[in-house]
Amino acid sequence: MYKNQLQELAQRSCFNLPSYTCIREGPDHAPRFKAAVNFNGENYESPNFCNTLRQAEHSAAEVALNALAS
Repeated sequence: MYKNQLQELAQRSCFNLPSYTCIREGPDHAPRFKAAVNFNGENYESPNFCNTLRQAEHSAAEVALNALAS
């Protein structure tokens, strides 16, 4: 949901599309992920490690949207 909203904001505002980077840690049977999103030249990072890459990317997008809204 947050990733879609961030992408739609980029398209409406004629910004570059957001790009995501990921940190993976932990053993293969229980990895943890932390993501960061680059949006319009600013980096926003997920505050916590998540169980899936998708959750981490959504968390980073949520942080970006909250920062842009304030």
